[in-house]
Amino acid sequence: MKRLLILFWLVSFSTIAIAQQPDEKLRELERKLDQAAGHIEQLSSIIESLRAEIANLKSEKGETTTARKSSLKPDEKSDGEFIERIIEPQLGRSERGRVIGPKPEVFIQARYSVAPIRNADSEFEPNISLTRIETRWAGKVSERLGAGVEIQFHPAIDGSPEELVNDAFIEYYLSDHVTVRAGQFIKPFGFEIQQSSSARESPERGIFAGYFFPGQRDRGVMLMGDLDFLDHRAFRNIHYFLGAFNGNRFFADNNRQMNFLARVRKLFDHPRLSVGFSLQAGKQVLPDGVSGNDDENIVGLDVQYAVGRLGLRGEIASGNMPSTLLSIEPQFAPAFRPGAHSSGGYVFATYSLTSRDNIYARYDQFNNDPVTGKNTRAFNFGYFRSIGEMSRLSFDYQFKNRPSFNDDALNGRFHITWDIEFQ
Repeated sequence: MKRLLILFWLVSFSTIAIAQQPDEKLRELERKLDQAAGHIEQLSSIIESLRAEIANLKSEKGETTTARKSSLKPDEKSDGEFIERIIEPQLGRSERGRVIGPKPEVFIQARYSVAPIRNADSEFEPNISLTRIETRWAGKVSERLGAGVEIQFHPAIDGSPEELVNDAFIEYYLSDHVTVRAGQFIKPFGFEIQQSSSARESPERGIFAGYFFPGQRDRGVMLMGDLDFLDHRAFRNIHYFLGAFNGNRFFADNNRQMNFLARVRKLFDHPRLSVGFSLQAGKQVLPDGVSGNDDENIVGLDVQYAVGRLGLRGEIASGNMPSTLLSIEPQFAPAFRPGAHSSGGYVFATYSLTSRDNIYARYDQFNNDPVTGKNTRAFNFGYFRSIGEMSRLSFDYQFKNRPSFNDDALNGRFHITWDIEFQ
């Protein structure tokens, strides 16, 4: 009997021990789970604390900026806007700063031109004209992708429907500081090539732009960005553009060679100054039966400076004489010679009389015109007034020693321009 009791006790103890093992394992797992959950709660608390601190810092920064703006006197505020217009710190940037929407931007510009300069009868028509009718969609499509489309309608009215598409490009944002753009878009050469017609003070761009970069646009691929990620004062506010393009006056592209372009621009806060350097290296087509130098190399330097209500700009460009003019098929310039060089540039000054009223003067020159082989000089002075937030009315008078050609229709002496831009 004792043996049976002992055997029963041993069996029961073994069963209890075996039954207790899973319970102990379960309790151990539950303990580890509770410990992990505690860590997660602690991390969540840290994350929420960091988010709150970041939100507070952003709020303080926004309040400081708002307070700074609200504390500005009306004259100081208008001076700041004037300086931004002269320097244009966003010149040539990507479209990542805004989300593309269903409503387009619309720009309409009408002009009355009269009094042709000497010998410009065939290159000038005194009349009221619609110099620009453009609509544009541009912005971010997704976190990494952007796009831009601009359609211009005035060429259709003038009988040139081939020029309807101004811009058609896509962008990929490699990082916060690097963008790749491909398609048809404005060439990143100098200041006036990239400056929008809605922001420009004088009626048209400098004479050199019409000869070296008619239409301002080309088809290609471009890498652009800034060097702020280097986090060093010397590299702050330096922007770069590197591209490969079809070349050859935009439409007349049939040499199957790429033109390569590079631009660097540095912005300074004190003084309010920007300096840019541009370079293009490529080839152009030659007339039938003509041999020799077919380079299409151009270098340029541009400077913008603003102080108070005074704004100054200057730009020069020099390179191989263009062989062709703006056309669908190659139209060769009469005075072109292989190896010849042309150069041009302007000096511009403007003064803000009030927040809405501005006066300006510009001296513009182009040497060795590929049509006549001569030098063209022009002096403009004018006045423009902002009407509301979206419209502007301007008056311009010009002295010019001879006509210019290609993409420059400004061969009259007096112009009244009225434009409006809205979204």
